[in-house]
Amino acid sequence: MAKKTFLTAVLVFISSFMVFSANIGGLSIYSLDEAKNAECAREMLERSDLIVPTFNYQLRTDKPPMHYYFMMVAYKLFGVNEFSARFFSSVFGALTVLVTYLFARRFLGEKVAFLSFIVLVSSLHTALQFHMAVPDPYLIFWINAALFSFFVGFMEKKRLYIYLFYLFMGLGVLTKGPVAVVLPAGIVFLYLFLSRNLTLNSIKFLKPFTGLFIIMAVSLPWYIAVYLKTDGKWVYEFLFKHNIHRFSQPMEGHGGIFLVTFAFVFIGLLPFSIFIFQALKNAWKEKYRPAVMFLLIFAGVYVLFFAISKTKLPNYTVPAYPPLAILIGYFLSRIHLSNIKSLYASVIFYILLTIGVVVGLFIGLKNEPPVSDLAYLSLWFLILTAGGIAGLYFLKKRQFGLSVLSLSVFSVFMSFVFFYIAFPPVDRRNPVMQMLPLIKKESPVRYYRGFNPAFVFYLRKHIKPLTKNQLQPFLLSDRQVYILTRKKALKDFEGLENAYLLKVVKDLFERRSSALVSNRKE
Repeated sequence: MAKKTFLTAVLVFISSFMVFSANIGGLSIYSLDEAKNAECAREMLERSDLIVPTFNYQLRTDKPPMHYYFMMVAYKLFGVNEFSARFFSSVFGALTVLVTYLFARRFLGEKVAFLSFIVLVSSLHTALQFHMAVPDPYLIFWINAALFSFFVGFMEKKRLYIYLFYLFMGLGVLTKGPVAVVLPAGIVFLYLFLSRNLTLNSIKFLKPFTGLFIIMAVSLPWYIAVYLKTDGKWVYEFLFKHNIHRFSQPMEGHGGIFLVTFAFVFIGLLPFSIFIFQALKNAWKEKYRPAVMFLLIFAGVYVLFFAISKTKLPNYTVPAYPPLAILIGYFLSRIHLSNIKSLYASVIFYILLTIGVVVGLFIGLKNEPPVSDLAYLSLWFLILTAGGIAGLYFLKKRQFGLSVLSLSVFSVFMSFVFFYIAFPPVDRRNPVMQMLPLIKKESPVRYYRGFNPAFVFYLRKHIKPLTKNQLQPFLLSDRQVYILTRKKALKDFEGLENAYLLKVVKDLFERRSSALVSNRKE
């Protein structure tokens, strides 16, 4: 049995990694977050500095360093490139699926564990999240590993798992800050309270003071070091700007009503989120089971917390995907032939939804000038529709297992098609990929009034700013020079000697456009 469990776990990890690492080296580091994180790790490696994060050789206070460390290791192993920047994100994604599978198997059985695995790897948003060179894949793993460890330790009275709970939270603090302690601690407190286990004996068993020591021993040395090296600036800006302010005020235009968060979760867990309402209803009826109650509280706290947060992003609630996947898997495992008809409406809704996605993507691409001729790529998403139709067919044949398998296989196939076929042509139209071939890397490059951060990662040099008064002297250089800027700033180049506009490209799915100016025509 132990050998079978080990082999199954290995299969779960490898198959998850294959989905989450699909073409990670073939897509550009273009998005703002990826570019800044990947470049920050490169600069730290270049300086052999494990303490102070910088982007474009200026202090970066957005995130603690854990993901930078993993990227630095990958850069050492595979060189500085897109694959390296994303490699450990995919690894941590596969680890997240693995701990989800093992937890579900331990407390709810093999069938639920397998279905939970199916739910997670079938989600295109989950695959997308674990493709990105950002801290979230690491945090998602730490959070789930921590909370699952707590439950194992508490239910089975194994203190080693309790210590792992604190260790994983400490690593989470090194990845994204206090949120890695605040929410898990709140979830544990609420579970103990609602399960009537908030007793002196339980508190003694959990050893909270020892736990606090473990968390601080793991995370505090770096925070002290960065505080001393930056005269407190990093700590102050990170805590107040990127934590308190982000929760209390919308940042970078990412706001919205509280229902947006629930929509993010529903869309993010497709295709199997079409059963999420039935799954939650089933879980509520079964809340007397400790594991089910714990998973409900885990998912509920995460979703509700970010529903009331003023800043809303789809990645914030991804730590709730594993517990929700288990609850959906638990529901699907209990479906009998007698009540299969109750699922018809959900699958029909999915078919209609996927058709709407295709139409929406077609219109979106058609109205985006740089990629308007690529609107046909949206038709690839009909693969999801085909999966829904196959799922409905097997439901009518009362073959529930094949119905679930159809939804999953078509969705996983869509993930591979998206990363290898559908998205790369769009990705190549971004301004960074369009302009890089025009820039000689040995030539001086500056920016004026804004530029895409990905240029720093690809050019691997400090791109210094220019003021309006510095434009003309820089353009009169004897060497060929380049200025990265925005289209709206081009009016400041009018009348300047040796100012040649080489290219203007609209940033994909944004209002602004990037521009490249040089003192030579080619």
